[in-house]
Amino acid sequence: MARPEIAPPDEAAVEVAVAAFAGIQRGAATGDWDDFLALLAEEVRIMIPVPSTEVGAPEGVLRGKDVARQMFNSRHREKVRGAVLEGKRLAANGPLVVVESRVEGTLDTEVVANHFVFVFEVADGEIVSMYEYASWTAKGPQSGWGDPTFARDAFDTTALPYDPAAAPA
Repeated sequence: MARPEIAPPDEAAVEVAVAAFAGIQRGAATGDWDDFLALLAEEVRIMIPVPSTEVGAPEGVLRGKDVARQMFNSRHREKVRGAVLEGKRLAANGPLVVVESRVEGTLDTEVVANHFVFVFEVADGEIVSMYEYASWTAKGPQSGWGDPTFARDAFDTTALPYDPAAAPA
């Protein structure tokens, strides 16, 4: 069996991915997604976990910056704000950068505490794909959904803390 190719991290790609993650952090906290959207390539591919119970939930891979802009400036601006998202671990393989993160706060009036993994692919200084994976827990008394201490101890350190003062003006 052939061994998968592993490349050293592309430092420029890491910088772009970290900036994109900072834009996502700002969006999750404030509802302002402009910094994240500015880093997307025109033909970006995005996959995000939106529960199918949501009316008009996006399905599959979304294609194009205009589609992303429409989704983040409507659904996300309305429903995703008031949450602190922290990058806990980073890994990179060439232009592919992975950020494992934890979110805690309020999303669409519900208290949440979950883990997310963001996979960014960078080319020519832009995000050409971003796939987001979530460890959604079922809503219920035993789920830990509304318990902000849920799995806080899964990570020892924070690699990318959210700092509202560091957000671009």
